[in-house]
Amino acid sequence: MNFLDLRKVSKKYPSQNENAIDAISFQLAKGEVMAVVGENGSGKTTLLKLIYGIEDTDGGEIEFQNKKVTGPSYNLVPGHEQIKMLYQEFNLFPKHNIRENIIYNLRHFEYSYQQKRLLELIALCRLEGLENKYPAELSGGQQQRVALAKALAESPQLLLMDEPFSNLDLMLKDEIKKDVIRAVVKEGNSIIFVTHDIKDALSLSNKIMVVKDGKILQLDTPENIYQKPADAYVAYLFGNVNIIKIKDFLKAFPDLSGNKKFDNKSSDVNICLRPEYLSICKKEKSICSGKVKNVAYLGDSFELEVEVNKLLLRVNTRKKNIVKGDLIYLKLSLGKLHFLNLPLKGTI
Repeated sequence: MNFLDLRKVSKKYPSQNENAIDAISFQLAKGEVMAVVGENGSGKTTLLKLIYGIEDTDGGEIEFQNKKVTGPSYNLVPGHEQIKMLYQEFNLFPKHNIRENIIYNLRHFEYSYQQKRLLELIALCRLEGLENKYPAELSGGQQQRVALAKALAESPQLLLMDEPFSNLDLMLKDEIKKDVIRAVVKEGNSIIFVTHDIKDALSLSNKIMVVKDGKILQLDTPENIYQKPADAYVAYLFGNVNIIKIKDFLKAFPDLSGNKKFDNKSSDVNICLRPEYLSICKKEKSICSGKVKNVAYLGDSFELEVEVNKLLLRVNTRKKNIVKGDLIYLKLSLGKLHFLNLPLKGTI
């Protein structure tokens, strides 16, 4: 039994020429965490609203625990009772303090449980000392933490979050997001969250869905999304990458021309190679040499632009003291090469 099942779900707004969501189908299992990524206007937030039941679909079906999810046209009170959604707008009650905002979502429970759960949420979302303040007295990051606590209050079986960590203070962001995800999964519940933070998508989820123009471009594990992107758009979305036509690649690396990995590959096929899959080595272990054209400091590493037989490649390294103009020797992880069979499209 699928926990959540979408079958050819579509949505079109009157003001738009194209569908906001276009025949999307996928399943989510209980306890899974899925990140949804894509550029602005790709349909991410609309997808969450359809799953929650606060927007009507124009086609297709959504089933949650084998029961059809319907929108406001069918329900007096929109939204599924076992699903909760954290909006970007926070939706806090301005005339109630933080304690009251959170307790409101626990009003149907016994008093003892309300107090116990309130203390858990205050600790989880790092709200100690803010309980008696009002939303207007809080920063944007603090308000987001309160909204997160409210969404978590009833331990929803499915939690939908739209950019849930975007306003959090940098000092708190890493620990809060990991603790929140762990807490929800520990309770046996599931999460779908929209994010522009690629690191969050890769590190916090079991699945990643990449959407563009209302369609799913790729739905896969974080590892496959990063290492085996479906096309150039997905590849560039998840970080710097070398995408090279195979004929140009083999001109730069002529020693690989006879390798079986390239047998029966069209000359127009593109090779996808992340910068960290190229590494600096000694001359006797190298596959090629190249001249450093630029050096960029990334904090934990350096990204080099290296010209190899007139082909410009990005290379990541932790080696220091490499400067523009240096001649360096490179080796690559052949097993990490990924072939893109589609023509190279425009990037972001």
